[in-house]
Amino acid sequence: MALTKKLVVKGGVGRALLDTAKLGCEFTLDPSERGWKMDIGNVDARLAEQIVSLAQEVHFFYYEDNEEEQYHRKWWISDLDCPVISYEPNAAKLTIEASERIGFTVDSSEHGMK
Repeated sequence: MALTKKLVVKGGVGRALLDTAKLGCEFTLDPSERGWKMDIGNVDARLAEQIVSLAQEVHFFYYEDNEEEQYHRKWWISDLDCPVISYEPNAAKLTIEASERIGFTVDSSEHGMK
């Protein structure tokens, strides 16, 4: 298990609303015309509604941890205006588009790694 990736959606006060690693949600993060597009699968409709309703307050964090190579990376994903968030109930898929992705140093204590 060389590379572990996760995406976390946090509310305006820093509370995690969705953590793909904890909920077992598959996701993709890809460049898009707007900047960055995140597709998150297996998202409960109530949780998706909550995230959509907080569109102007939510923050997104993308993590990559590689135990073998001993690196930890973290990006803050945001939008200069307001992220575009939509939900497809039949597919249980939440789609988020944001304009910016900014990398920063990770304190390894956040990940439980030494």
